[in-house]
Amino acid sequence: MKKEILLATLAIIFIAGCIQGGPISIPWITSPTVFAGGGLVVEEFSIDNTEVYNNRSAKITMTIINKGGSSVPDGSALAVLQGSALRSDFSPDGGLYWTERGTTTTTHQTMGKDMDPYDPVRDVPADEKTVNWYLTSPTAIDPGISRTDVFIGRLYYDYTTTVTGNVWIYDEAEADAAKAAGRSLNQNSFTSTGGPVALYVTVKPTNVIVDGDQTFTLQIKASSVGGGTVYLQGAVAYDGTDYEIDAETQLNWIDIDVSDVPGWSGEEDCADTFELTKGEATITCDVTVTSIPSTFRSDQIKVTADYGYWVERTASVTVSGK
Repeated sequence: MKKEILLATLAIIFIAGCIQGGPISIPWITSPTVFAGGGLVVEEFSIDNTEVYNNRSAKITMTIINKGGSSVPDGSALAVLQGSALRSDFSPDGGLYWTERGTTTTTHQTMGKDMDPYDPVRDVPADEKTVNWYLTSPTAIDPGISRTDVFIGRLYYDYTTTVTGNVWIYDEAEADAAKAAGRSLNQNSFTSTGGPVALYVTVKPTNVIVDGDQTFTLQIKASSVGGGTVYLQGAVAYDGTDYEIDAETQLNWIDIDVSDVPGWSGEEDCADTFELTKGEATITCDVTVTSIPSTFRSDQIKVTADYGYWVERTASVTVSGK
């Protein structure tokens, strides 16, 4: 049995549906995976005054909230401030750049706590974090001169999307008896946690009936739906020492893991590190039922996608010389 990676591009309407949130129906999924988008999102990125004179104070604010279904441990997320007139070391370089002020000493900041999602069972709100940068505007803008500076707030973080579900396995005689009696066979069902990478799991054929052929196909589809960029976990040092991502070996790569299912063999062939092309990837593997039920049974499966993700927002300010 050999796995193969089929690259597929979802129609824009499907991706848009994921971003809107809530359960969606995908035509190529016979047994729908319930999915709602999410992850760490930048709720706000703004500057307290969009027009300032030279050598004046300004505060930039980034508000972050976990709108997905997985926790982000402390030390697995990093907020980074960049800009058209900002050096990573805040060096003034002739007074044409913004510099630090007060408590701001670095362009990057950590969350300082675990970022947990909303807990619907206990009705506990999702964790939120507000990050501030206190800056001083360039000092060398000549009187009568105005220019527009752009700030970019980027958020890097590690995340996990998990699909859990059950696959019904039927003995041939049991399936034939159900059909003869006009009864429908139980349908497979899968549920996904929210995240910026959507994960869909399907089984083909939909009804696994063990007769002469004990093999079915397990298919996993991954799609970036969070409006950001995927990278391999471990590529970014969340202490701010290194957030350079290798374009060939780390950018657009995710790790897929499939739980061991008793009575199956071959599902492990869907577990590996895969590249997303144009934000999409499809992984398939042939699974053999090694333990045949006397009637029918429900087998539980868990699929996880581990990845890094970054999103960014911009804000602008007009600086005038005085």
